[in-house]
Amino acid sequence: MLILLDCRPLQYAGPGSERSRLILAAAAALAGDKAVKWLFVVDHTFRPGMLDGISGDSVLVRRALPGSFGWRWWYDRQIPRLARQYHADLIMLTGGISAKLSDVPQCLWMPEKANPDEKRKSRLYPSIYKARLAASLQRAAVIFCFTGRDRAWLAGCRPGIASGKPPAAEGMEEKILVLPAAIEEDAGVKGPLAAAEKEEIKRKYVRGKEYFLADLADAVDEDVINLLKAFSLFKKRQQSNMQLILTGEINGSAEVIRQRLATYKYREDVHWQEDRPTAEVRQLSRAAYAVLLLFDGHTLGAPLLNAWAAGVPVIVADGSLLQEIAGDAALLAGAGDPASLAAQLMRIYKDENGRMDLIRRGLDRRGAYSRRGSIDALWEGIGKVFRPMN
Repeated sequence: MLILLDCRPLQYAGPGSERSRLILAAAAALAGDKAVKWLFVVDHTFRPGMLDGISGDSVLVRRALPGSFGWRWWYDRQIPRLARQYHADLIMLTGGISAKLSDVPQCLWMPEKANPDEKRKSRLYPSIYKARLAASLQRAAVIFCFTGRDRAWLAGCRPGIASGKPPAAEGMEEKILVLPAAIEEDAGVKGPLAAAEKEEIKRKYVRGKEYFLADLADAVDEDVINLLKAFSLFKKRQQSNMQLILTGEINGSAEVIRQRLATYKYREDVHWQEDRPTAEVRQLSRAAYAVLLLFDGHTLGAPLLNAWAAGVPVIVADGSLLQEIAGDAALLAGAGDPASLAAQLMRIYKDENGRMDLIRRGLDRRGAYSRRGSIDALWEGIGKVFRPMN
């Protein structure tokens, strides 16, 4: 079986994208387990090493045009032409946008969050995504998304009604599969840190004290200010030496946050670790008293799974993608509600038995999110297109 994989959206997502790594790792696994052959289509901005796992003769580099016209040309001309030229059995499209052809079956990978009308802070979808959503859903033989919430939304998606276009086809739910978040097997998080290693990290970064670690990826200025307000409430009520480490690239103004921290009452207890390597951030997470994942951005859940693997409890935002993954193995804080977050910080600080129970639940729940599970789900989706299949 020969599958043409559209990698242009993965290029634009960047090398740090969990979604890109999941898709390419699953492709590599199927190449080994099921003898699937792949052709990886990239545009002319591609450079060796940009995407892990694709190289050599299996990479097709084609010129792309800029702007919305360029995306239309990519899906209306470039992808169909390549599919026919190389006699592909299946096309996998990773931008949630289908190609305009009918003679080759298509599998569609949706974005981390499928609904383009949900509030977004960054990386807005190309206009073609929303404009073609109904047609893309109809054309696709199989659709992959990442949460049950998105599956339900896509199954009932009727984006064409307002414009007079036909609604999504009936029976949509049957061809939508949820790919679970997967443990990143190369992450190096094999288990909790030894006590001596934790103490060394605390001495290095926070003067030997316990700390909360907050991932600011995709946060805007207001999000960070609300986080600092919550930490102030916690410090005022608990009178503890607990520290707060901030990591991740914010989507707001770093200068605004620096100015805020300069006048912040507890500024000596807040440590902003900007531009730290991923491996270093991962070690900070493993030594934390608790990890705060309040701005899920474009993650599929790897920070949550890695924290569980390290035996560290987690607080996530109520209503987020991570809440669906976490179930009852994490505490929930209301988005944009400093009092709610402060209450959960106090709860996890004061109730050691409850904290240990969260750790146990996380370790138990983590087992449901293996890379093997994602690969099996992908193969199941391909099997919906080609029956029977060995």
